[in-house]
Amino acid sequence: QRIRDQGYWADFIDPCSGLPMLTQDCNKVYSEVDGMECLLNYKSYNAGFCKILTHPAWGSAVYPATIFAHCPIDVALEVVRSYPDS
Repeated sequence: QRIRDQGYWADFIDPCSGLPMLTQDCNKVYSEVDGMECLLNYKSYNAGFCKILTHPAWGSAVYPATIFAHCPIDVALEVVRSYPDS
């Protein structure tokens, strides 16, 4: 929301549907697991109708989440860096 408050576009993906949560006029489905496989080279395996993501350090004890933003990199970095490391 802080990116949107500055006048830029940002959205996140509903993990159940794969659809954007804030952009109402979009029907394009984004697969969180496929994104992590492609962008981060994480591995996954099939468990019935679900794909299970495997993180290099944490194994399958992870849940992917994607945020998309169209803003200057310094705006995005400021928001990301404001959250504590875990």
